[in-house]
Amino acid sequence: MAGGFARGDVLLLIAVLAAFGVADAGYLTYQWYEAADSTWCDLDSYWSCSAVRESPWASVAGIPTAVVGVAGFGILLALAGAALRGTAGIGPWPTDRWILLFGILGAAVGAGLTLVEVFVIQAICILCVIGFALDLGILGLAAVLVRGSRTSRAAG
Repeated sequence: MAGGFARGDVLLLIAVLAAFGVADAGYLTYQWYEAADSTWCDLDSYWSCSAVRESPWASVAGIPTAVVGVAGFGILLALAGAALRGTAGIGPWPTDRWILLFGILGAAVGAGLTLVEVFVIQAICILCVIGFALDLGILGLAAVLVRGSRTSRAAG
């Protein structure tokens, strides 16, 4: 596999990043329900988790958008865990392709929410940026995983 990493190493890295993502999004969900006036990640009016949390974009139908992050990272963690345990495919697709699909979805949602933070809310949530960085890391690793799977099938 590219970069000298074995498939299991890449899957383990995806699982670790996804676990951190669950924790990050879980904490953001907790903060949303806590609704304190301020939080430790409010550095100023621009770098403010509270400003993002209090915006209309922080929830849909009363459900915090961070719950989507918990679910997405949870699915990625489950997929990576299944692949590590030897599950080759789920339904019509290989497990690696499912990981790539959810990596793309996570990065797309993270990019969209980051654009909303910058251009609409005009405030950045540091914990949201961390979640987006985790999304991008998982997406990159998923691409390596799928490319490595194709390469090994072509060689075999």
